[in-house]
Amino acid sequence: MPDNPFVIGGTVSGDYFTNRAPERRRIAAALTQPQNHLLLFGPRRMGKTSTLRVVADDLAARGKRVVMADLSTASTLSDATNRLLQAATRSLGRRWKDTATALVQRLKVRVGLEPDAASGMLLPSVDVSLRDSGLETQRAAFGEALDAIEGLAATKGAHVGVILDEFQEIHRFGGEVAEAHLRSTIQDHRHASYVLAGSDARLIRAMTGARRPLYKLLEPMPFGPIDSAHLATWIDDRLTATGVRARGVGELIIALAGPRTRDVVQLARATFELGRSARAATEATIADAFLQVVLGEDAPTRALWERFSPLQQNVLRAVATRSTGLTTRATRTRFGLGDTGPATKAATTLVSRDVLVKSGPAYHFDSPFTRGWVILNTLADVGVSLPVTHLPD
Repeated sequence: MPDNPFVIGGTVSGDYFTNRAPERRRIAAALTQPQNHLLLFGPRRMGKTSTLRVVADDLAARGKRVVMADLSTASTLSDATNRLLQAATRSLGRRWKDTATALVQRLKVRVGLEPDAASGMLLPSVDVSLRDSGLETQRAAFGEALDAIEGLAATKGAHVGVILDEFQEIHRFGGEVAEAHLRSTIQDHRHASYVLAGSDARLIRAMTGARRPLYKLLEPMPFGPIDSAHLATWIDDRLTATGVRARGVGELIIALAGPRTRDVVQLARATFELGRSARAATEATIADAFLQVVLGEDAPTRALWERFSPLQQNVLRAVATRSTGLTTRATRTRFGLGDTGPATKAATTLVSRDVLVKSGPAYHFDSPFTRGWVILNTLADVGVSLPVTHLPD
């Protein structure tokens, strides 16, 4: 039997990646046209980073120059500067052998060259003391790194596309001052264009609002779910190609785990594992696979649950049962939510913590597997019994 045709974790490419053709075209255009800056934003687990990586690799194969820096793990702006310099050296150094030296020479802060453990390539690293410097000094260094990439491209008579993934992290390093500094740095670049991508939609909308520094600097491009019909067919085809009969399986998987791409693919992967021996996948196979994923995430989900207040836990029980009517008398009575005000506040807090998502009057779980865990483990506490695959109306 072939290997599992579905991959989760990290970025995916090749046969493990599908569609996103319109998004890929627009991203590619932004990265190859001067001052054609793009703001790409959408929820986590939609496949933004994989899409960006696929575009960057495709452009590199065509001789274009693209730098992709992931800022998601940066604890300081100094860390973000390191990420940017190292990404630039890795990508541009393939064509311009003097990249690391050229970048270092353009910076005012102290920068060393350290060998990369994987490739042996010498990568720039700002002096560790910069992490303890004031925000103004760290912002200046980050701006110098962006200017260095622009200056290097100008010297080579070339154009560079720069992707800053999870760029909204810079807001933590100075709020609107940091936003204004980013704008002042990139708005005059003529040899670099930018795709700023992020997953905190609320923060990004605020950062690009009418009275904020980034207003109208970037063309907004929401990044939503993959077309469900396409994704369902792709899942069926991938299963069938590996010897697992699947008719309509993709559609059922999306209905249960959607709309986020990673969740859907995670359930498809588990479905393959259970269906491979029988060489067929059915609705029962999907239900068993969903249960297996929920059980596999028991420890982190239980730890998350234990950090909630009793009222927040009761709100989650209610939302696992039905998506609307949270403040009706019947729901508040059945789930012990008390008065409308505190129940609404608890739900709002869960939305702010990315546990729930609010759409109009309805609340939904951010993760279908967290929803399944709540159904499986907590509804019996209030005398409710539902299948783990229950979908709130």
